[in-house]
Amino acid sequence: MKAAYGGVGRKKASTGVSRRVRMQNSVKLKPMPLWLSFAFFGIPGGIGYWNAYVGIPLLVKMGVPLMVAFPVLLSGMGVVLLGVALGAYHLEGNAWNRAAFKERFRLRSFSRRAWLWVGGILVLCVVADAVLEGTGKWLASIPTFAPPDYFPPPFNPLVEVTFPVVEFLGAPFKGNWFIFWLWVPLSLVSMIGEEFLWRGYILPRQELAHGQWAWVLNGLLWGYFFHAGMKWQYLGMWPSMLLTAWIAQRQKNTWASAFVHIGGNAILFWLFLLAGILGVGG
Repeated sequence: MKAAYGGVGRKKASTGVSRRVRMQNSVKLKPMPLWLSFAFFGIPGGIGYWNAYVGIPLLVKMGVPLMVAFPVLLSGMGVVLLGVALGAYHLEGNAWNRAAFKERFRLRSFSRRAWLWVGGILVLCVVADAVLEGTGKWLASIPTFAPPDYFPPPFNPLVEVTFPVVEFLGAPFKGNWFIFWLWVPLSLVSMIGEEFLWRGYILPRQELAHGQWAWVLNGLLWGYFFHAGMKWQYLGMWPSMLLTAWIAQRQKNTWASAFVHIGGNAILFWLFLLAGILGVGG
């Protein structure tokens, strides 16, 4: 009994110490004014738009292969956003230790119930994207919303995907593992970078300003400001944008939205890459 009692006592003491450490390292958050929310989403969105319509062809004209220019300028933005999130964390005066970092960015473990919520939201996002897929093709047929000609499937809804996909971004697809090892790490870091900034840094401050409806502002700005460079997806993306922000706010956990974001976007695209590299359908 003494050993058991002592174990409980040590656990409580350890919990108390960790709480005190978090309190010492924490910085009181300030509500994020609306103009700053617009700036955080709008400036990267403007840069992303320029990258998509001007930057990529400019790099190609300079001799950079489209296979490199496209992912670097599109997915590379998320890597920059990771740096912005870390810089903002530093400017707030937060301590650079694991406890403070996890607390500020809301990087928390999952309960079984939380996993069920994340899985359910992921399924809803995938279903919503499938149901609204036709809206992307319709908007893309309107010149104002049309994607550039050099956008490949699955980014360009006007280009039909037929297997085997022989070419991707001007390069032979089958057996070209360079495409996979360029895209997968870059897109993974990019989406984590987005989540650290959108849901880890910005959303908690938006909650202080807008309360229970902060996720609506967060999701809409993410969809319609940051993704301006893919404006043909404006009608089809809104359920996923809102649901991803909602699950992050509901669970107060950035990993929740990160899993939904990665699961709903990257995994299907990575499977598409693997299918092309392995010559599936040939």
